[in-house]
Amino acid sequence: MKDYLALWAQRLMSDKSLVLKKAIAVVGERDAHLGPRWQFAKIWLTAYPAPAFEVVDGVPDGEILHRLGYFEFAIFGVLDVLMVAKPSPLYTVRIVLERAEHHPVDSSPAAFLHAGRDAGRKIINSMDWLWS
Repeated sequence: MKDYLALWAQRLMSDKSLVLKKAIAVVGERDAHLGPRWQFAKIWLTAYPAPAFEVVDGVPDGEILHRLGYFEFAIFGVLDVLMVAKPSPLYTVRIVLERAEHHPVDSSPAAFLHAGRDAGRKIINSMDWLWS
């Protein structure tokens, strides 16, 4: 049986990474009413040029984010966007998660995934004027 995940990763990493020329700070948000409840998550992060993909957790008192899995879902959301960016992926970047807000009732892994995607889109959109 073929390992399609490995084939996908191999193909993805064979493309040359976009190059980030300078740091980009963004805020990724999810504040949406879905059915009977809200989804809320907000992350502040900075993307820096780097030789390879790296994640730094700089959130003060971010223990609850880790315990609930929110930190990982925020990074997965960023990766969802950066790894399929056009014209090629952006994987030579250091992501520093600097701050995060959550709500005890309205936050969820899905909310942080969407906030991460929002942050990833803002990074890619900010690069438009940085490309040479």
